[in-house]
Amino acid sequence: MGNCVAVGAEIDRGLFQDQGCPRASAALSDGAPRNFGQAECARPSRPVAENARIALLNTGLSLYLRDHPVPWCVRIAPVTIQRHMFVQLLVAALVVTGVLSGILTLGGLFRNVPTAVLYSRAILPVALEVLPINVYNALPIGVAVAAAWYYTNLVADHAVDVLYAAGFSYFSVILPALVLALLAATVGFYLSFVEAPRGWGRLLDAIYIGTHNVDPSNLDAQRFYALNDNSRTFYFGRWLNKDQIAEVFMRDIDDGSETSISAPIGEFVKVPSTTFLHLREAVVETRKAGQPAPRIIKLNELWINTGLRGSATPERNATYLPELGPVAFAAAHNQGDARSQREWIAEAFKRTIPPILTITYVLVGIRLAFLGLGGRQETSWKLHAICAGIIVHHVILFLAADGLISQDIRMAWPIVAVIAIEIGIGILISSGPAQPETFGLRPAPKTAS
Repeated sequence: MGNCVAVGAEIDRGLFQDQGCPRASAALSDGAPRNFGQAECARPSRPVAENARIALLNTGLSLYLRDHPVPWCVRIAPVTIQRHMFVQLLVAALVVTGVLSGILTLGGLFRNVPTAVLYSRAILPVALEVLPINVYNALPIGVAVAAAWYYTNLVADHAVDVLYAAGFSYFSVILPALVLALLAATVGFYLSFVEAPRGWGRLLDAIYIGTHNVDPSNLDAQRFYALNDNSRTFYFGRWLNKDQIAEVFMRDIDDGSETSISAPIGEFVKVPSTTFLHLREAVVETRKAGQPAPRIIKLNELWINTGLRGSATPERNATYLPELGPVAFAAAHNQGDARSQREWIAEAFKRTIPPILTITYVLVGIRLAFLGLGGRQETSWKLHAICAGIIVHHVILFLAADGLISQDIRMAWPIVAVIAIEIGIGILISSGPAQPETFGLRPAPKTAS
């Protein structure tokens, strides 16, 4: 412990020597700190700015550690300091990622989920299932923004200079952020290939149920309803009882032909998968393109599949690429036509780009912070510019990859080249250590005894 006290005393002596107060500096030779007034110095001490004082302390500590053995308290400090830095970075990354994921999830739900599901109790489990889709997309941005903000504050507070003076290397300083980036990339791959497909399946189920969950008992009389993806128009005049309706009219449009059906009485009959409409004394009028007159048929009974909800919960029969797990997704490669292959490549980029670029974004954000952008002595818009630049770049790259590959599968190679260049740039700009700022100050020269 005595060595640690000696370090502090040596720093204070260097500070008083630079202040032009050798008497105060000599009085500290016993290692006991004291306060000295103006009368005890050879001349009045000049005011020192806070950043200059910190720089002098860092310089004195650096010189002392260079000329003296490193005490035990300094040797055990790096692990504790790095653990503390990692925890702070982790908390900041979770906050930023949580906010971005929440915004993206709410926007996606309001844009895609039917109103009947959106304002029901079923929306909460749907939102929890959909959340991983947006978490793995927002995770690279969240970690990079947290790292840029955290290291910007370290630079502004001159904590980085203290770490350098204590013997930390550049790699040791950024190691907590690199560990967090590696952890985030691993979690991102897991979410994109395992949890996000489950979320997509849940979201598509909610959309399907919302659009096919129209119960016949909820229909109002004297209103026109668009069914079967707007290809069918349905109308009835009044309810006779809970299952029978009167003054029924229905029109179907399919491939240039138009079919109109009318009947005085109809009855809804539910089966597990759908609801049929049983019409009595129906009149069917069919008109095809190019025919001068319609074809009219009268039927005593007619059964029509309405597409409304049956007695069981609707279930989807189709499966889409975003909801495929890792094994099924890999097996879907080179299956189908050229359009299916383009969709597969685009989906593969969506799943892999965010985790891969996580480390690159973190390295770029830290390097910009070490260059002094966003320091507290500068305007705050510079830090905002770093964060906005990372977000805009990620969105543009994501949209460009999806749009270009959807047009031509060969555009995947330029996108791969761009990603490789960005990874190389991230490694290159972080290969050399960033020098701490000392504001042009130098330690006081040692006087001959």
